[in-house]
Amino acid sequence: MAACVLGGRLGLRAAFSGCCLLHPRFQSRGPPGVEGRDRPQPSSKTSKPPKIYTKTGDKGFSSTFTGERRPKDDQVFEALGTADELSSAIGLARELMAEKGHPFTEELQKVQCWLQDVSSALATPRSSARESHLKLTAFPAGPVEQLEQWIDVHSCQLPPLTAFILPSGGRSSATLHICRAVCRRAERRAAQTTC
Repeated sequence: MAACVLGGRLGLRAAFSGCCLLHPRFQSRGPPGVEGRDRPQPSSKTSKPPKIYTKTGDKGFSSTFTGERRPKDDQVFEALGTADELSSAIGLARELMAEKGHPFTEELQKVQCWLQDVSSALATPRSSARESHLKLTAFPAGPVEQLEQWIDVHSCQLPPLTAFILPSGGRSSATLHICRAVCRRAERRAAQTTC
């Protein structure tokens, strides 16, 4: 699982420059050919990893990045959960594609990192955000332009579309269809948020 951590919060834009894995605890594996006990172990001088639970959500509420408490079924958390589900589905697709040597697994990893940025913005309701929050979660146009370029490049390699496509085509392709469907739901959920 790729995660970016800053001050105990996950997914903050300021935590990554080009999306990095900041803590070994969140990395699913080391470099190719390095297994389990052969991985470099954190030194005793490194700081203690942050806990990923807060014990504050037991009464059905959770906090946004701005500190605002909202019910766990709030539209903001529904959008965040769906963006997380999309990133998880993309992670599965990446693993299946890496097994087959597909060339665009790095593109999918970038998409996962951008989804961290999107999640940071979703977790920052405008109704309670200060200027400092908005600066940390600003989302530039660059990723959208990059996605459109990738779509154009890959679309040129396909035959003309003359009918609806049934989701299939092997494990990698079928998983990408799941990603597409979850992405469309994430878009709907994000549009519904009353930030």
